[in-house]
Amino acid sequence: MARLATLILHISAGFPVLTIAAPQFFASPQKMAFAAEESQEGNVVLYTVVGLYLALLTVIAKLAHRRKQNQAAVVGKVKAHFSGSFGKFTLMLTTFSTIYSGYTVTGIPEEAFTRGYISLRWIGATLVIVAGMLLLYPRLRRLSVERSYTSPFDFISDRFGTRRCRLLCAACGVVPMLLYIAVQMVAFAAMVEGMTLQVIPKTPCMLIFCVIIITLEMLGGMNSVVFTDVVQCLVMLLSFLVTPFALGLEYGFLPEMAPGDCAYLSHVSPNSTSSHAAPIPCVGSDCLASGCIAAVRPDFFLFPSRSDFCDVFFFLFNMLAAPVTPHMLQRAYLAKADADLRWVIGAMLLAPFIAQPPGIVIGLVKAANNPAWPPIDQTATAFSSVMAQFKLVGVLQYVFVSVMTCCALAAIMSTADSALMGVSSVISNDILSKTLLPALSSENVVRAGTVASLCACIVSFFLGNYLTSTQMGAIKSFNGGMMMQLLPAFGMGLYTEVSERSITLGIVVGLLSLLVLVICGDSLGSYVPDISLSALLNFLTVGLSHSMQCLADESASKLLNVKAIRDMMASSREPKLALVALMLSLALVSAPWCSTPGAPEPIIFGFPRWGCIQLGAFVVVFSLGMLTVTLWKPPVAKAVPPPCDVHSVVEMPADAATKC
Repeated sequence: MARLATLILHISAGFPVLTIAAPQFFASPQKMAFAAEESQEGNVVLYTVVGLYLALLTVIAKLAHRRKQNQAAVVGKVKAHFSGSFGKFTLMLTTFSTIYSGYTVTGIPEEAFTRGYISLRWIGATLVIVAGMLLLYPRLRRLSVERSYTSPFDFISDRFGTRRCRLLCAACGVVPMLLYIAVQMVAFAAMVEGMTLQVIPKTPCMLIFCVIIITLEMLGGMNSVVFTDVVQCLVMLLSFLVTPFALGLEYGFLPEMAPGDCAYLSHVSPNSTSSHAAPIPCVGSDCLASGCIAAVRPDFFLFPSRSDFCDVFFFLFNMLAAPVTPHMLQRAYLAKADADLRWVIGAMLLAPFIAQPPGIVIGLVKAANNPAWPPIDQTATAFSSVMAQFKLVGVLQYVFVSVMTCCALAAIMSTADSALMGVSSVISNDILSKTLLPALSSENVVRAGTVASLCACIVSFFLGNYLTSTQMGAIKSFNGGMMMQLLPAFGMGLYTEVSERSITLGIVVGLLSLLVLVICGDSLGSYVPDISLSALLNFLTVGLSHSMQCLADESASKLLNVKAIRDMMASSREPKLALVALMLSLALVSAPWCSTPGAPEPIIFGFPRWGCIQLGAFVVVFSLGMLTVTLWKPPVAKAVPPPCDVHSVVEMPADAATKC
């Protein structure tokens, strides 16, 4: 095998990046690190592949523009730009691309590098998201058809019908999305900085990113987003499936490199002659261990602290609100049929076991080998440094890194343009055309959406200048907690006769309490995040207000009510709420709590024991989810009269509203 690898490297001498001492590298499990590149010569092929990939996305966006124009003549400009109708395969791929983002390709590796197996929580996060989808999407999808929804928060307008509720919900939806887009910019910049050897700094990278996503949206609107998502998803799936095996063959599979005395163990000098030179091997007490996770980071195999437990618990809990983010709600409305949505949710149950482990592996590879790498790679992000070292190994590895770079671009851009479309739709539809400027023409609504996207990019750009990739887990928790403010409006609005007054009061209390907690400080901050505590106060307020005002606010019942929703779902067998609750409960219980904090954990198949238990719990959650999806019978399609336009129902006289 070593001779074959050496032969391949000699054949590939035309690649500047591959002119390395390959025979030594393949001679034994004790790998030698490569000196980091100091020129751009080795990146020519990589830049070419990325350029061709971006050109392909532009061509697809142009084709989507033609489809959008054809649809506009049939369904109108607003629906053609912000919405659409897609089959299960396309919807499956665009939903996958929307869920897996810059967090997946840069945030998870970075968290795995710094916090080790705590990063397993990302697998559970997607399972909790799917539990939320099972709770909300069957009813929202049916309502979107029968009540003609186009905007993410049309349900809020239809169910509660007041300007104050619309504006509060819009604010809770837009603010997290601006941070979300900023995170994608930071992830893109970190990737490009690493790829170009920091020739292109962070700020120009983010500007380039803004231009790309704005261009894609202007060309084809939602059609452009969905069809580019399809290509991006296929690239991601290929990369995710190959990554664990490619890195395992080079650095050792997880069970092989986890023990402290693994076959890949080496010792290197703590110092290097230059920022691009790898530390030399050495012997002695001052040397640093490298190659084995437990030797380099023994703390990864200690039982997590109670604050880590709370961090994991609330991280998972906050993910329950992810389905009510604007860009995710749009995916529910895009389904061509209810049965298609069932297929999509089933696929998303399997997705985290494909998409999340590669990022965890990348981070653990960097953690194990970081001491032996050049200082410039030691300080780079986990994704960038691993790819920078791996592409120096051989031709196949260079090709793999090129594909992984496109994968990173795909994950970042697919989520960013989806989030941007969500923000654009909320601002132009929910805030402007349905609240502040109801006389706005459809053409001007689309124009307002473009302006809103531009403004969102500007705000996210300035936010991105203050964020780093190491903060992505915290930002994800903040966004989830912020979106939790919307959960009573959707969850209780779909299943109970909760009043608009209760929902509005809950959001106000939640936001004000968050402001107070941030300004004055929270003594529980290391255990209960401020944003989660404010969301819990929101839930408590809504519950108390609803119990005390069960006969008040009768005008709300003249709009959409729970009885009407149940009638629309009469021909279906909805997902079992008991199974959904069991999924969520088991996911939360999987957080590490059942041992002494700081106690050494045995290594089982490369994981600490608590990590194996958590993974086992996630498998059970997956099984419960598949059972729930299997038992779910979507509504039977039937001919219905033309639906009432939700825009005209809102705040119309009660007798007119009841006719709808």
